Amino acid sequence: MKIVGQFGVLVMLLVLGASGCQLFTADHESLHGQALLKPAPVSPDSVAMEIIWARFPANDPVLEDAAWRDIDEAHIDPAVRRELANNGLRAGVISGSMPPAISKVLHQGESFESAGDVNAKDAAKSKQAQAAELLAEPIVHGRSCRLRRNQRFEVQASEVYPSLPLLISGGTELGGRTFEQAQAIYALRVDPRPDRTALVELTPELHHGVPRWRYTGEGGAMHQDIRKDREVFDRLRLTAKLCPGETLVLMSLPDAGSRLGHYFHTVDSADGPQQKLILIRLAEIPPSDTFADAP
Repeated sequence: MKIVGQFGVLVMLLVLGASGCQLFTADHESLHGQALLKPAPVSPDSVAMEIIWARFPANDPVLEDAAWRDIDEAHIDPAVRRELANNGLRAGVISGSMPPAISKVLHQGESFESAGDVNAKDAAKSKQAQAAELLAEPIVHGRSCRLRRNQRFEVQASEVYPSLPLLISGGTELGGRTFEQAQAIYALRVDPRPDRTALVELTPELHHGVPRWRYTGEGGAMHQDIRKDREVFDRLRLTAKLCPGETLVLMSLPDAGSRLGHYFHTVDSADGPQQKLILIRLAEIPPSDTFADAP
């Protein structure tokens, strides 16, 4: 595939929810440190999130070592951190400016979309848009949108693998299973708090098999939709408490092999294997009185 490589923006975004999207350009105001989101009619209790996908050559020693000196992994529960590492995944939080190594990756190219509040219909459209973008494989791309408390959003981390032979580590046990027509997904939920922070929750999942009609109870009401089987890795569910401007970083370990980290964060391109960096930034949160009654 042809890789789009342009010089440009530091922060570029991609999440679920593509209703009313607008492309951002290289001279976007985020280059000057200002807010990424354009004013739009939105719910007063929604949270502005930004997600970035960025690719770089596999086994880059700078990104695998130097960049993590400026990323705080202590934000993730130690037990969860161990489970992530056992499965080839690494996560942490950037509280200040982007580490130089990551900033260099983010300056490779740009492709942005922004969206308002997202409902179920918009999310379905967005899922198709994400798949198209992943297939196009821009070096850096993303979207911004506003999410309501505890809504489920599916962040696509890979294309569909015809066959996915997976090694799974659970505690001291190591097992294996092959999934057919499988796609790596991060299930994202955001829980804004009264202190103007937000708990960002991510759960790795594999969606596999043939899509079929199912009844689900998500969102507090039963409804029918078409979807694949889901393998949910609850032991790897991570939660990070973010302040506005802080960024959750996700990447694979260099020796991920046939573990989850490889399938979530590795791309085969015309230039050889590349790693995929995923950044999730809390861009804006409503005033504290909006969530005064939060549990």
